[in-house]
Amino acid sequence: MKNHIPLLEKLFDKNYQLIDGTDEIFELDLALWEYEILSKKELVERSAYFKLVDGKETAHYKTCNLQNLEEVHKNSSFRTKIFFLDGKYSTGYATHSLFPYRGKFHPQLIRALLNILDIKPGHIVLDPMAGSSTVAVEANLLGIDAISVDLSPFCELMGKVKTFTLNLDIKILESIIKNPKEILDKLKKDKVPEYFKNNKDDKKRNYYEIILLAFLDTVGFAGRSSSSVDKLFPRVLDRYVSTIKYFQKARQKMDLKIGKSKIIQGSVLNLPLGDNSVDAVITSPPYSFAIDYLKNDQPQLEYLGHDLEVLRQEMIGLQGRGVENKLEIYFDKMNQALGEMKRVSKKNAPVVIIIGTNDIQTNGVRLETKVIELGEKQGLKFELNLKKPIRGLQNTMKEESILFFTNQK
Repeated sequence: MKNHIPLLEKLFDKNYQLIDGTDEIFELDLALWEYEILSKKELVERSAYFKLVDGKETAHYKTCNLQNLEEVHKNSSFRTKIFFLDGKYSTGYATHSLFPYRGKFHPQLIRALLNILDIKPGHIVLDPMAGSSTVAVEANLLGIDAISVDLSPFCELMGKVKTFTLNLDIKILESIIKNPKEILDKLKKDKVPEYFKNNKDDKKRNYYEIILLAFLDTVGFAGRSSSSVDKLFPRVLDRYVSTIKYFQKARQKMDLKIGKSKIIQGSVLNLPLGDNSVDAVITSPPYSFAIDYLKNDQPQLEYLGHDLEVLRQEMIGLQGRGVENKLEIYFDKMNQALGEMKRVSKKNAPVVIIIGTNDIQTNGVRLETKVIELGEKQGLKFELNLKKPIRGLQNTMKEESILFFTNQK
């Protein structure tokens, strides 16, 4: 007992301190990877899991603490408030909390991946199945340019809002929302009012899209609760504005250089990008048919005027009848998707795919095993499968696989 040395002391020099709550094995693995790859200066400026380096607070730690999440969520339910306060360093910071999207990436994990893949300003990172554009937000926070592609028009809207709000003029937003009731009346009266659809001033349009996303968030929230849209909208809009305002203050105080993002509605099966045009790919495909994203986003997509059945025919994981047929179609599309990732990424570029398997739904077929096989057939050299546990009694999946490939061309 006298000779026992605690694990963290074995892993890290005593001058390095991890952010509170960094206690999962996969997090320690990624933190150690950051520790081994990044210089001390880079650890201070970029790291995902460190709080102190030689007594200096890291940029991530300081930025999260400058955002005043207690004030942002002052009108939220107790459960929501605790969720975001507990996730202050992992998922609730920057603009990630604008429309919390089901199945979205763990932002802190993405930051660590960008670090250990050595993706820096001047590089372009692609997420070809982007969802709510978590990869783009994290890349932009590190000054890296990003491209998000997703087939869903609603995901396109989320991506635009979450990346645009990293660097805007808060006074313009506040001037637009002076009368929330008038805005709400227009949104309820018209299916996406004309000033949202046809505003020729691109800068103003971006600000209006923030309000539109807050409204669509409210519509979903009202559908899950007993409260009305009229009652909830001012609260949701206030939370959006507070989130953006506090992040802007943190960004300015920390002098963060924000990268640029291109958000595209398109298909991973036919990416609208040139060959050898991106430096890295980080993505998470649908876990076969584990989540019906169209059904999940039905109120928002219908409000925006989109036909769900048309989208369903193109989306990965939403076609077929019976497990075998669904999996056959799923793997065929994933093979096409991997081929496109190979085409658009440069030689020796890293390609990271995060995927989980619901054994009950797939009759025991492991998605990660098949994706590794398909990737290697496409010329993507498989490097590593890092396991990430999924916590919670409601989860039928117990872990996700972080699959690392290298594009050998």
